[in-house]
Amino acid sequence: MGEKQLVKLANVPGFQHAQDNYWYRPLLFGKDLFMYVAHVPPGGDMPPGGHAEKEEFEICLFMLEGELEITLGDDTFTIGPETALHGWPDQELGVKNNGDVTASFVLAFSPPPGINSIEELKQRYAERNRTVKTPEETNALREGRA
Repeated sequence: MGEKQLVKLANVPGFQHAQDNYWYRPLLFGKDLFMYVAHVPPGGDMPPGGHAEKEEFEICLFMLEGELEITLGDDTFTIGPETALHGWPDQELGVKNNGDVTASFVLAFSPPPGINSIEELKQRYAERNRTVKTPEETNALREGRA
């Protein structure tokens, strides 16, 4: 059995997903599960198939704030706060924020991506010259101040 993980969102940096405007804040790293909070500013998106890896994850998404246009497999629809979504492996996920406020949601998926800690993720991003925002910068993004 692993150690307890207790994380406060405001203290977590934001990682740019790819060359898109989708930022995620890793919360929990598990043997069989990975969880993060994502922020998508107005006009931001993560297109379906915009992932480096093939869609091999079972996902659970829970909207916190704002609205997103979701593409899941062949379906496109809009979801807002307090809405949950489940997706199966091989259903490509895409999100687009057509609204005027930052959309935020919790995403958990299995299997996890093979990263065991935030320190390991930071190292991977540094090696690949990828963008990481400080917790303060990411909080400003979430609040629409960035």
